[in-house]
Amino acid sequence: MKSVIKILTIVLLIGIYNCEFKNDRQEYAEMLIEKVEKFKKTNNRLPKDVTELGLNEKIDSPAFYEMETDSTYIVWYGLSVGVSKVFKSSTKKWPEEG
Repeated sequence: MKSVIKILTIVLLIGIYNCEFKNDRQEYAEMLIEKVEKFKKTNNRLPKDVTELGLNEKIDSPAFYEMETDSTYIVWYGLSVGVSKVFKSSTKKWPEEG
């Protein structure tokens, strides 16, 4: 019985940690979108990459930006291996892809 309680406690703690981690990535992605939209309004174009927003993109960044065309972009972050949540500026939606 004690081992079942320990296992359930561990599973619960991992679940809570993952939820918080996803929220951090979502918040960073939303901040990134705000910066892109402000840049677009000020400069009448999309930034080529996040360095134009005053940010550094690393392999372990919480979220990523990519200019698709002169007028559209995506921002995404990973949910699990092979699955990402992707914001598409053309639709203003967050579908899961993968």
